[in-house]
Amino acid sequence: MKICDLTQIYSPLGGGVKSYLQAKRRYILEQTPHEHLMIVPGARTVQEESGRGQVWKVRGPLVNRTSRYRWMLDLPTLLQILYREKPDIVEAGDPYHAAMLSRNWANRRGADFYMFYHSHFPDAMLRTVLKFAGTWARKWVERVAGDYLRNLADRGKGVFVGSHHLMRVLDGWGVRRLVHLPLGVDSGVFQSKSTHDRMEIRRKLGLPTDQPILLYVGRFSPDKDTALLLRSWMKISQLHPEPWQGVMIGDGQMTEEVMKFTRHLPQMRRIPFLHCPGELAEWYQAADLLVHPGRWETFGLVLLEAQGCGLPVVAFRGGAMDEQAADLASWAEEKTSQGLAMAVVRKLRHMEPADRVRAAHFVRENFSWHRTFARQMGVYESGR
Repeated sequence: MKICDLTQIYSPLGGGVKSYLQAKRRYILEQTPHEHLMIVPGARTVQEESGRGQVWKVRGPLVNRTSRYRWMLDLPTLLQILYREKPDIVEAGDPYHAAMLSRNWANRRGADFYMFYHSHFPDAMLRTVLKFAGTWARKWVERVAGDYLRNLADRGKGVFVGSHHLMRVLDGWGVRRLVHLPLGVDSGVFQSKSTHDRMEIRRKLGLPTDQPILLYVGRFSPDKDTALLLRSWMKISQLHPEPWQGVMIGDGQMTEEVMKFTRHLPQMRRIPFLHCPGELAEWYQAADLLVHPGRWETFGLVLLEAQGCGLPVVAFRGGAMDEQAADLASWAEEKTSQGLAMAVVRKLRHMEPADRVRAAHFVRENFSWHRTFARQMGVYESGR
């Protein structure tokens, strides 16, 4: 069986979708007899890998000047690849025009079409529309998005969804054949360390051993609520006058704003995106608390990576990330910079060694890539 994954939501700088695709690719090639074909946007059209695991990049422009994401606009070439490779399964990782084209191709050729609902795209529409219209536009946007997604999915085999929260949203829109499929984590990389080892990692990374370390990992962009996070750091410094160190790891369209901010707040430090998972794991292992400002997340893979390393997390309650929380009670209920800052300070003042043990155990017992893909292969093979 040849399985094809294609998506526009792919950046060379990482992200949850890229992590999912790379982990899926390893599982298929190492644990199954199947072939894997991956089609993602690139600066030019090129086949980068061949054999059982093929990778095609299809030419497309950057989404914006600073983004590493691209639009896969060369649809004739995408269609040529599909006709040439003839996959048995096609999974679209986003709901946009390439997904519609691949669904139509699959239906004509007798292949099975699936979607993975990685990104709640109506949120992006709402953030734009609500700038220019009142709250009355919310229902209109959700209705249009729901009609579009239902039409796209109805002629497919199923829609994989990472959280029960989003499954309820999509079910309310009338989208059928929903399959709950939480993402996983590589426990061989993202694992907890002893206190002694953590202090050694801190020394290696140039971090203080006598202060709490607060960490953010992710893209610097409006959709990741970077501006809210910067306001939260300021409020944390006001609420928690004792020494602490903040670290922001990542890149994105708001990198200049982040760099300017870190220059003016002495306890803040910015680290560029880390390509090596093992290097990222060390920052999780060294830190005391992960701070996640996202109000629009559909899953939050970074939460699993952090908690797998024994790192407690503080984020906002009431969304899809709730299901990835080992300690939801410590999360912020008020979705503001003040609410997040207060939750972080409360957690700092009540930290216990057991928090790290609980976080690592929670991930180890509930989330693994093997579990994710074993279930997904079962869905593919049954053709449900």
